[in-house]
Amino acid sequence: MAPWRHSGQALAETALFAMLAVLMAFGLLSWIPTHRARTAATAAAYACSQFLSQSPDPSRAQRNAVNVAWKTLNAGWSATAGVQYRVQVTPPSAPGLPGRCLVSFQAPALFDGLLGLPQRGASRSQGGWNSEWFISRPETWKARWR
Repeated sequence: MAPWRHSGQALAETALFAMLAVLMAFGLLSWIPTHRARTAATAAAYACSQFLSQSPDPSRAQRNAVNVAWKTLNAGWSATAGVQYRVQVTPPSAPGLPGRCLVSFQAPALFDGLLGLPQRGASRSQGGWNSEWFISRPETWKARWR
């Protein structure tokens, strides 16, 4: 067998593995926005639940919780440009009962246009939304603050 045939095969294998490495790198990089968005959503939901449990007045608690959630999401540390968020707060129905903070997010899918994939959510109205949530229960002695 001629020696040039082996080098041709090695060149083809190298090109194939190089392409595979590039695709894997794009795949790993595309997880970064989702991971950052999940981290920011978790922090916002937790902060929201903490503020929800601090006030004996459910309507004031809801306003404070929503405000702190949005301040957390819009903070400079999160670096989540292009991510869409929704904040939903269910205040306690009575003093001492639990309330809930839900932060939903949709991170942009990187490299979809490059790879010719359909855009996320193009065929579904709710596609790609993820959520983080916390339940908050005020301490009993705070429920008697009125």
